[in-house]
Amino acid sequence: MNILVIKHGSLGDLVLSFGAIKTIRTYLSHKNLYLLTQSNYKNFFKDLPYVDSIFEDNRGNIFFSIFGILRIIRRNKIDLVIDLQNSNRTGIYNFFIKFFTKSKIISARAFSSYPYSQKKLGEQHITQNHSDQIKLLGINEYLPPDISWMYSNNKTSENYVVMIPGASKAGASKKWPSSNYGAISNFLISKNLKIYLTGSNLDLDDINQIIKTSPQALNKIEESKINNFFTLCKHARLILSNDTGPAHIAGLTNTPMIWLANENKTSNSCYPLGENVHKLTSKDIKDIAIDEVIQKINELL
Repeated sequence: MNILVIKHGSLGDLVLSFGAIKTIRTYLSHKNLYLLTQSNYKNFFKDLPYVDSIFEDNRGNIFFSIFGILRIIRRNKIDLVIDLQNSNRTGIYNFFIKFFTKSKIISARAFSSYPYSQKKLGEQHITQNHSDQIKLLGINEYLPPDISWMYSNNKTSENYVVMIPGASKAGASKKWPSSNYGAISNFLISKNLKIYLTGSNLDLDDINQIIKTSPQALNKIEESKINNFFTLCKHARLILSNDTGPAHIAGLTNTPMIWLANENKTSNSCYPLGENVHKLTSKDIKDIAIDEVIQKINELL
């Protein structure tokens, strides 16, 4: 049997799907398993050990996407499509897959061969939805996401804290104020800890604002590329992060992480996993007090 898993979405969404993908690979190890996702994630996770190959769908023109998926299915003789995205778009994909191929489909959307009822956002964690979905394959155990394969030997002996102060272009409302990060940075520096400010060039303004408040904080954009980010977080003393994609990678290192987020249905269903994730939430993230964060830091360090 050849299986194609569909998973688009944000970086965090994809990382959260790795548990389901790992579970499918573990229990159906004799099957060929493929992943369909965006091209940037194909590049980020090219070494993902749970799949035989990663195919691209950048969710542009819907008809180009449909043509591409049908071609992938036919060329790779896909027997089963597992729709972990369960979106309106994949519902359209399902229609064409059902009527133009022999593949079966597991999806919460229309035209599924094996439909299941997905819980609404906020009712349970998204990985529980994935667990419920793959039970239709007769798999009753769910293995949590594991990205330890991203570990590299690039590490430093410095005593440092990782901060993830940015967010996506659409995620401005998910940012804790840069001035607050700066205050926390100064507090931690007074404890003889170095501060590593991570992110991409899109986060440069936030990082520069923090450095204005806390001049000893270090811009580590270049050192926090995706191929080294897991290791960077793994060897940190502490991680402080907004609700953003890299937090899902950081959480799975099991380094103590304080996760700052708005209290809403999305954060209740899509928070980072890991054995050492500590959530601080408020209806508005800006209302999370600096003193509350310092109290949590003192508990963890």
